[in-house]
Amino acid sequence: MNTNKILRRFMHKTEFYLLIVFVVICIIIQIVSGGQLTEPYTIVNIARAITILGMFALINLTVVVSGGFDLSFPTLASLSCSAATAILLKMGWGTESVWAAFLISGFIGMLLGMLNGFLIAHFKLNTMLVTLGTQTLFLSLSQGPLQFREVTSTLPQGLKDFGEKALFEVFSSTGMRSIMPVAFLPFIFLAVVIWFILNHTMFGRSLYAIGGNEISAERAGINVKRIKFRLFAFVGFASGITGMLRVCMVRQVIPRSLNGWDLRVIPIVILGGASIYGGVGTVFGTLIAVALVTVVSNSLLLVGIDSYWQDFFYGLVILTGVTVSAIQAKRRSI
Repeated sequence: MNTNKILRRFMHKTEFYLLIVFVVICIIIQIVSGGQLTEPYTIVNIARAITILGMFALINLTVVVSGGFDLSFPTLASLSCSAATAILLKMGWGTESVWAAFLISGFIGMLLGMLNGFLIAHFKLNTMLVTLGTQTLFLSLSQGPLQFREVTSTLPQGLKDFGEKALFEVFSSTGMRSIMPVAFLPFIFLAVVIWFILNHTMFGRSLYAIGGNEISAERAGINVKRIKFRLFAFVGFASGITGMLRVCMVRQVIPRSLNGWDLRVIPIVILGGASIYGGVGTVFGTLIAVALVTVVSNSLLLVGIDSYWQDFFYGLVILTGVTVSAIQAKRRSI
């Protein structure tokens, strides 16, 4: 009986229809590509592409659930990993630098996130406007006073080695090699952590309550200021870690490489069932949305479609996600 109730509830959620769409699209791509989608080589490449995008999406899910949007996370992550790499190079650390790099980048990201949290919580400002301002601030700091430059050949060896570590490797029918990076494990770990936070902690329940109705949440005894401050501190820390993980995977630091990722990530979170008004959103829906977008994007070239159509697809994602979210919000208000 309980199982039937759970299934009926799931069938009325966005995640259910998104899962159906994902399965149908995978079947179509599999047929059109001549079975290439299910090749181990293709699956590993898709998993690699999901890793960083998925981590940023999961991080932003916590903000959207609370009723806000963080536009600063790409420049925050870039500034954090660029600063951490500069410190490592200054200290002359080599193979032993990988854990220090993650800790330093996460700590810097947490400090920057705390700035967002202080402005938003203490002055009760709109999250989108504040993070839009700090987005520009973080970018100008890295390009101006700090003058961070691209780092490729001089990247600490420890970061290169970590990026090249593999859980396993596969080969395509033409002999091309692809590895499943160890970096995929932090993605899984983050998904489990955020799922646990949102579903089994008072902090997670408070985020949903604030997103649903901030005034009511405050009247119910939730310390909204403290929750928001801690939220953006966590977002900053996790974004700093994710930025450094990307550095390891691509084996280079480019301060502007994440610019514009807010326009990629936030629509994916909305597509995954999170409401633009807050109070609604799940880890499962976000992961399905990330997988859907990644599979379609990576399969365009696989089936012979020009990569410029990716922008068209992301436009459809934004329109679809916002429309579905608005319709759901209207239904809940009736």
